[in-house]
Amino acid sequence: MILARVADSFYWMNRYLERVAHTARLLELQLERLPSSPAQEIAAGWRRIFHSLGTRPPGADIYGGPEDEDAFFFADGYTLTDYLSFEAANAASIVFCLSAARENARQVRDSLSNAIWSSLNREYLRLRATSLVDVWEREPVMLYRAIGEAVQLFDGVCASAMRRDAGWHFMRVGRFIERAQLIAALIGAHAKDLAEEENDWTGLLQGCHAFETYCHVHGAQISGAEVVSFLAYDPEFPYSLRFAVDRLRGSLEVIDPPVRGRSPAEPHAIAGRLDALLSRQTAIDLTAGGRGEKELAEFIDLGWKFHEALERTYVYYPTEVGMSGERT
Repeated sequence: MILARVADSFYWMNRYLERVAHTARLLELQLERLPSSPAQEIAAGWRRIFHSLGTRPPGADIYGGPEDEDAFFFADGYTLTDYLSFEAANAASIVFCLSAARENARQVRDSLSNAIWSSLNREYLRLRATSLVDVWEREPVMLYRAIGEAVQLFDGVCASAMRRDAGWHFMRVGRFIERAQLIAALIGAHAKDLAEEENDWTGLLQGCHAFETYCHVHGAQISGAEVVSFLAYDPEFPYSLRFAVDRLRGSLEVIDPPVRGRSPAEPHAIAGRLDALLSRQTAIDLTAGGRGEKELAEFIDLGWKFHEALERTYVYYPTEVGMSGERT
């Protein structure tokens, strides 16, 4: 048995950290392109980032929303980068999410080793003492690479030091539902204007940490159909939707093991629907002529429903009902 508030803190800690790493990766790639790419390509890149993160750029009320490229032609790269990095009032910013992750870790401090807490707190303090103006004229790309590496370090310390108890598995559920949502949203944002040109598909692969692995599996010839299939269905790649859903279901079975003769808890049922959607190997076909946008939107919607069901079942459940649904 794990206290609901403890489970919730573990879950949210990793959700926020997954978003920190994902946003840092997208900004790292976008800033690499700024010096040499055409304005149209830069504006499209910003539009995809903001659309996939579900947030509006500063000045959107004047220039348009995240679907309107005018918002990204009129706002400079520094302003957009700073808004996604250091704007504390922006719930999608790296600083906001890292602060929220640290606060959730503080709530379960007695369940974390000194090494785990220090690895997270150190990055929080480092970023709190940093501003974009400090690094913009030098190598801003390195700031975002370092943020991603700090989250990977935290994951590694947790993997080597934590018991595989319910807290660990709530962390995994948080990480993989967030990852599935973010990757699905990024695929959807790219799909709005992706054609078969190699550079477009390459950008999507790079945003999902997938370019080298994809080339190892499929070779250097990049095909849009194979890119989407790889990111959706590959069971061995850690940033595929299939991999995330498999880990999600595995951790749920540890948190709340199935009981013969009892209907599965709501999170199990929704995770099963996510699994069933991915079991249709051609469901998410976003290439020219493909009709997978509806299925991708359904996947994202199921992700939100899974989160709501998880909170209802294991966090805000009636006090007289135990984690397994049995009376206590």
